[in-house]
Amino acid sequence: MEKCLVFLLCLATFLAAASGGCDTVKIKALTDKAGREMKTELRQAHTDAANAYSLAQACGKTPAFYAALAVLTRVYYFEDKPDSSLALLKPVVGNNGETLPQKFRGTLLHRMGSAYIMLQDLEPGLKYTLLALKEFELINDTVSAANALVNIANCYQQQNNFKQADKALRNAEKTAAQLPNKTTLGNVYNTMGILYAEHSQLDSAEKFFLLSTGIREKLGDETSIVWNYNNLGGIYLLKREPKKAEGFLLKALKLFEQSGNYDGQSSVANNLAEVNMQIKNYKETLKYYTYSRKIYSLTNDKDNLENLYNNLSNYYDITGDLKTAFRYSDSLIVLKDTLYGQRLDRSMAEMQTKFDLEKRDIELLKNKAELRLKQEESKQKSTVIILIIVGFAFVILLLLLMVWHRQQKMKMAAEAELARQKEIRAKAIIEAEEKERIRIAKDLHDGVGQILSAAKMNLSSVQEKLLPGDESDRTAFKNALDLLDESVKEVRAVSHNMMPHTLLKLGLASAVREFVTKLQGSPSLKINLEIVGLEGRLEPEKESVLYRVIQELVANVVKHAKASVIGLQLIRHEKELTIVVEDNGVGFDASRKDSYEGIGLKNIISRIEFVNGSINIDSSPGKGATVIIEIPV
Repeated sequence: MEKCLVFLLCLATFLAAASGGCDTVKIKALTDKAGREMKTELRQAHTDAANAYSLAQACGKTPAFYAALAVLTRVYYFEDKPDSSLALLKPVVGNNGETLPQKFRGTLLHRMGSAYIMLQDLEPGLKYTLLALKEFELINDTVSAANALVNIANCYQQQNNFKQADKALRNAEKTAAQLPNKTTLGNVYNTMGILYAEHSQLDSAEKFFLLSTGIREKLGDETSIVWNYNNLGGIYLLKREPKKAEGFLLKALKLFEQSGNYDGQSSVANNLAEVNMQIKNYKETLKYYTYSRKIYSLTNDKDNLENLYNNLSNYYDITGDLKTAFRYSDSLIVLKDTLYGQRLDRSMAEMQTKFDLEKRDIELLKNKAELRLKQEESKQKSTVIILIIVGFAFVILLLLLMVWHRQQKMKMAAEAELARQKEIRAKAIIEAEEKERIRIAKDLHDGVGQILSAAKMNLSSVQEKLLPGDESDRTAFKNALDLLDESVKEVRAVSHNMMPHTLLKLGLASAVREFVTKLQGSPSLKINLEIVGLEGRLEPEKESVLYRVIQELVANVVKHAKASVIGLQLIRHEKELTIVVEDNGVGFDASRKDSYEGIGLKNIISRIEFVNGSINIDSSPGKGATVIIEIPV
């Protein structure tokens, strides 16, 4: 099928070239249209992208041609056709894409890497993706860089290297979170869900799949959301929650049928069969296995048919039809023998090709060695002199390097000591501040508060004796008592704000909830609070610092931002705590560091550095502000 498609494209190319026209306007219109259709009408996107590529053949190696190639190979990516992508890309990209224009180099290298990774040919997949990442970083293409990091994570994931895959995805998440368009962040979360699912961390996988699904549903990205539904169905199957699984899988099946994706249909049908097996609805189970078999007959995919025969054998075994179960078991054995022979033939062909290449390389190396030997013999005398000069220069360079290294070591030691002293001072200042807060809060509560309360009690006890008859004097005296009562409440409020009892007794999460609850009384301000994974306590020092930081950030929004909505998130990951504060207020120029002083951000930054955290501030006038804090835990 794919070879036939390539032949038709080549035929269309010849006819376009024969007509002698390069209609760049029509090519751009078709590529733009295909780009818009990819999320909702994949079949139409394929038609438009193929037409654009056919027309672009008449243009030669021009931007119109490269743009059409990029769009068509992206359609192939969504259609799971990596072979078709490679058939078009290999002649154009070459070994490392050096001949490509810089504008398209990163994109086409990335397409190459994605195709190889889909084919599980990881070495070239990683190579081309790393080359693409380098190009994206050179042109500051943040979106594509994040997608490249996702592909790199896919490589490590297929190598079962969880640590490296997770690291790449965390970097991609940080990059994508800063982008206004959340499409890339949705892709990152989906890949994180797959990674955690494959390592049996089902709760984390479910969380990331749901995050990705929420983003893609909001964007209306039907081409991608269908895989989220299928993934969530698989997760709920593993968690033995068949009803939840069925809801997502039925959505996925409908979308796969609309797009004509046979691989997706067969995958969902098998999952739906497993759902019905779990709830012992065997009639529906057989219905979906039959549906899956019909798909395999259309695609002639024997690798997937192997899995289906195994499932059908188990199904008939469970339902008591042992004769049919044995028949499918026998069919499975025959199919496995056939597949083994085909795989063995492919393996032997690959080994022969590898042997031929290695033999040729050995011959080339032998010829080069003979030529090098002749050159060495003719230059032997001059080489000895050069070696002496180089040796002398090397000794001098080594001495200079030792001196420089010693100087650098002393400089680094001095800088390290300076940094240590600075950290000690900062820690002492912050600890002193917290101790002083606690002392003042205690003095206010136990000292001034108690005195004011006692004064109020004493005045109340003599009220009737001092003012027996004059109503105006009684009113004035009552007003004085009310003011005294308000003073007692204000002293207690100030004492509580300086050192909340909830923070000391129950921890950061409870203290933040209490703080937000007090602010929710304002009709002009809405605070959306989300706390995930923060059930336990942190170190008291960290909890105190983070509470002050959150308090200060929210106070800044209330005082300066003129915002109507504040979003506050505390999300605890495996090794870090992430705090996000965002608002829809007036914003400020985050690139001007002098603006930090007026809103107290320098003090916040120093506190975060004290607990070895990092802070990222994103804001511009008129567009609100977002502050992201990450603390190791």
